[in-house]
Amino acid sequence: KERLLPYRSSAFPIRLINSDTTMSHKVCLECQQKFAANPRNNKRYSQTRRIMCNAGKTFRCQAQNSKNMFSRNSSIYILGLLTCAVVIVQAFATSPSSPSNLSPWGTRGGAVTSSAFGMSENNMDSSDSTEGIERKAEIPSPVIIPLNGVSVNSPLKEAEKTAQVVNGEAKKTILSSGGFSDGIVPATYVAETNLPTDIGHFRIRAYRIDETEGATREPNPLGAGAGLGSEPCVIYCTDKPPFGSKGGERGGAKNVPMRIHDQCFTSEVFRSQRCDCKEQLKMSLEYIRENGGAIIYLQQEGRGIGLANKVAAYALQDLGLDTVDANTHLGFPEDARQYGVVHSLLKDMGIDSIRLMTNNPRKIERLRALGIDVVGTIPMVVPNANPYNKKYLETKRERMNHKNFGSMLESSPVSSILSSDYSHVDIMVARNSIAEKYISEGEEMAAAAIALALLDDPEQSGVIAAEDGYCFGRKSVEDAIASVARGELIVVVDDESRENEGDFIMAADKCTPEAMAEFIRYSSGVICIGMEGKRMDELELPPMVVNNEDPKGTAFSVSVDATAEHGITTGISATDRSRTSVMLAKQGSKASDFHRPGHIFPLRAQENGVLSRDGHTEAATDFARLAGSSPVGLLCEIVSEENPVEMARLPELKRFCKTHGYVLTSIADLQQYRRDTGL
Repeated sequence: KERLLPYRSSAFPIRLINSDTTMSHKVCLECQQKFAANPRNNKRYSQTRRIMCNAGKTFRCQAQNSKNMFSRNSSIYILGLLTCAVVIVQAFATSPSSPSNLSPWGTRGGAVTSSAFGMSENNMDSSDSTEGIERKAEIPSPVIIPLNGVSVNSPLKEAEKTAQVVNGEAKKTILSSGGFSDGIVPATYVAETNLPTDIGHFRIRAYRIDETEGATREPNPLGAGAGLGSEPCVIYCTDKPPFGSKGGERGGAKNVPMRIHDQCFTSEVFRSQRCDCKEQLKMSLEYIRENGGAIIYLQQEGRGIGLANKVAAYALQDLGLDTVDANTHLGFPEDARQYGVVHSLLKDMGIDSIRLMTNNPRKIERLRALGIDVVGTIPMVVPNANPYNKKYLETKRERMNHKNFGSMLESSPVSSILSSDYSHVDIMVARNSIAEKYISEGEEMAAAAIALALLDDPEQSGVIAAEDGYCFGRKSVEDAIASVARGELIVVVDDESRENEGDFIMAADKCTPEAMAEFIRYSSGVICIGMEGKRMDELELPPMVVNNEDPKGTAFSVSVDATAEHGITTGISATDRSRTSVMLAKQGSKASDFHRPGHIFPLRAQENGVLSRDGHTEAATDFARLAGSSPVGLLCEIVSEENPVEMARLPELKRFCKTHGYVLTSIADLQQYRRDTGL
């Protein structure tokens, strides 16, 4: 019986032989002679292994039985095991409690003592005095904490006991703008080492957030990847350690410059220009190199939502959303960062108060709510914006209340752009089949339409008339009139300082059930119909209320439906509402053709249309009249598809119109058109 096995140190195969018969045909000449001289060896060598002899030309047999257990290979293995044992013994001998080549740094005050280190620059001899002396208070201990526990001389032992509770209960804060609640989070010191950089020579001090009983962190409610990472660290300049005493008469360090910096993998590793994080980190390192202080570096990417979610937010920013709306659109708070561990790190370093390097007042509020004494701030503003982060910085200033920017953004000679080259836009635009599909969903379609809209004017947030009085141009009004004449819907936006909303408008006498369904699909569903006052009086449509308190003065009348004689059932369907709209626009209709209340809301337009009042009611009657129809126009506000709880504003309306092929114009354009033409 035999089987081939790979030999460990040779490319040759070997054979394992189990046989009670003579093996002369399987073995080398020397072994054959041995077997011939003493046949009893057949039993003794019942299991043999053929291996290469020293000459490398023949095979030598080696017995593997109970009387010959240790071969030459076995001796090598034993020697290796003994070597490992020596290494382990040496590791135990070099324990933190004995003199070593570690830097002789101790705790910062308190009763913790350790043996003196008897080493010098050129001498690592540990035979000097080992009498206990108090460690230096201003330099940290480099002792490495075991991963499964806390070392007996850990400088954080006492901090762990007290960091979880302040005055009996951890202080908390909940940010009103959608942030997270903070509670003090204990952390354990792990190790410290040199950190030479191209900016200067620093030290990095690593911690691990406790997962022990009483400090176990629950899964982040935002899901995987979000929340605070488990290994914060502290960086400080080697020759300017910021540490103070943790107790005693001296007290801790005061007014220490401190940057609490949140990880930005895309910027700091991949050199992204979409934010100012890597620049702020560099500025902070340069500051502490010159002035002392420290940087607390926290692993919470994308303001606490995690790397993958941050990439998803970036994708939405590519489509026109700002950094705040991108987060909220994904279902996250605008800022989900947590700073509970900062209290524990400062306590470990013996720091009583800090001057925070930040432009963010909210961060100051959150730290103070955790019991951290923030005595002042140090501005940390990049010199200028670039085309990729200007919008981000503007959002930080305008929507997140960041300070200290001064005139930096206004003086930066750049404009926000989507990317440095628009090749991806060209590819998306070239996919004509996408534009032909009448759908409101689909990432490719949305990306193509939005990219096109951004190329027009990425910074246009509302209607602002140019010197000639037009916003979108005279042609936009002419195209809108032509669309209304064909029975199509148009989108009309009002001034940014008014409602900054867009309404569907069409001639009421051309309304079909399909057009009404289109109205309802994208709008609030409250279908109104603008009419001249004289016609409303003829149809006996009085005001809805005597005292109109509408902020914009919209003149609602009682709502109506056409009567059953005209084929109306419940009045709410697209078919019923389109019939009511056509009946209201017909000159031959009478007051008795309608019953009150109903599902269509007539609005009384002022005489002379938009030249008297810049409202959508007047725009509806003007467009219907200019298109050659009865001066009765349907209108309804368009709801945001990107944020369905809000109304659509101009940036989204531009994308919406290009996606679905609607003509977009404004009340300001219609006003100027009427002035120019006298119509």
